[in-house]
Amino acid sequence: MPIILRSGSLRIKNESEEDVRPTVPKHRKQIKKKIPEDEENNDEPMRNVEEIRRKNLEDNKAFLDVSENIPVRRSRRLANMDVDGNKIASPEESDNEMDTTKDQSVTIYRRQTIKRTIEISSEEQEILNQKIQTFFGENNSTPASKKSTFKFSDLEITDENLLKLTPDRLISMDIHSRSDIIAIVGCDRKGAVGLVVKSADDIRGQWCKINYDFHTAYATCCRFDNLNLNNINSASYDGTFRSYDITKNQSIEIFREPNEQGLTSFDYRSLQTCLISTDNGEVLLVDIRANPVSVERFDVSKKRIRTLHINPIKADEFCLSGTDDCVKVWDLRNMSSMKYCLQTDRSCYGAYYNHAGTHIMAATRDDHLASFSYNDMKIAKDPLNIRPIKRIAHKNYVNRFVTPFTAQPFALFESDFLIGSNGYPREISVYNENCQKTSSLTSENLNSLATVNISHRTLPIIVSGNSSGRIHVFTGPI
Repeated sequence: MPIILRSGSLRIKNESEEDVRPTVPKHRKQIKKKIPEDEENNDEPMRNVEEIRRKNLEDNKAFLDVSENIPVRRSRRLANMDVDGNKIASPEESDNEMDTTKDQSVTIYRRQTIKRTIEISSEEQEILNQKIQTFFGENNSTPASKKSTFKFSDLEITDENLLKLTPDRLISMDIHSRSDIIAIVGCDRKGAVGLVVKSADDIRGQWCKINYDFHTAYATCCRFDNLNLNNINSASYDGTFRSYDITKNQSIEIFREPNEQGLTSFDYRSLQTCLISTDNGEVLLVDIRANPVSVERFDVSKKRIRTLHINPIKADEFCLSGTDDCVKVWDLRNMSSMKYCLQTDRSCYGAYYNHAGTHIMAATRDDHLASFSYNDMKIAKDPLNIRPIKRIAHKNYVNRFVTPFTAQPFALFESDFLIGSNGYPREISVYNENCQKTSSLTSENLNSLATVNISHRTLPIIVSGNSSGRIHVFTGPI
């Protein structure tokens, strides 16, 4: 007698249960599919894999033979051709041809000698030339001056000093070191570079401003040249390092990264050389005055570098911050190993020395400010595991439309840093090397987030920029 298992128990089926079929629910009806007689009598075709494969190859070949006769629209830009179909010389083949030397870490590039004149309107060009002749052409010397003494309460933003610097989100700024003029340069994420200038004697006067399209991608850093103060240098994710002569209104491509890597930051090591960081974790020591330009490469990280800053006191030492969970300190005299590793526990938006060179302030992605003492670095038992002397909470990230806050060195006060604030009312905070807030700058005209902040080296001038490209210039009695 058959035995079945149901609901975890054993029981014996009787004869009456064997003939009883389970009932079909009303919503489920057993429908028998009827097959037509003609299809029912047909034999099922044999499926030969090799035959199917051969047929597919024949069909693909026939399709390709037909498609060869169909005209195809091809990109002339990718083919290095102009609008008339003429071949254009590739800059990678001609201007930036690489000469391999015995030392693979040192590479030599030919400087691009073709100068590109910036195209602007005749009215803007005339106004700019007049201002440049007044501000830059007639007086090329840097007047000797001493640092000003002032109170933060004396600084204010007048209506004339609230203006647009760049068309898009402001990424980096620099201010001219001369004390007889106020010249500010900035770059944005679309590759544009903006310049505004006026006389320091006419602090309430109108600005002369203009924008240049230097790069084809995100511009990451711009500075006035360290030797020729009439030049502006800029780097970009398009892999180019460009120099612009303000008096000649001409732009020169100094260097192009052949590996199609973006340039993220740079700083001047001397009047002849500068350090450039890339988004693939390399640092380049570039001799920008030589022709051809010589480049020495150092692989210092496996991740992207965001900021590079050279110690103002020691030109061979520099710090790097980026997607690594630390700030790395290197020395050009010994690039075989890292000098110090400052633990931040999270990646950083930026890390900078103060002007005294005694501390490094890092702004981390977990919304903190961390200060590291150089004295602690020198006496540390483990130079690759240095903890901050002070760490405080600070809102560094707002949203993806706003440039993250970073603590920038304050030139007039060698131990202090400038950083924007997310609170109300809007302000620029001043922190010392121990992460203590010593002062703040506020104004009725400061009604947006001050994401990028810089200061003049000798004059009571502090410039803050927001993510729309607008700047607010705090000025005091000069």
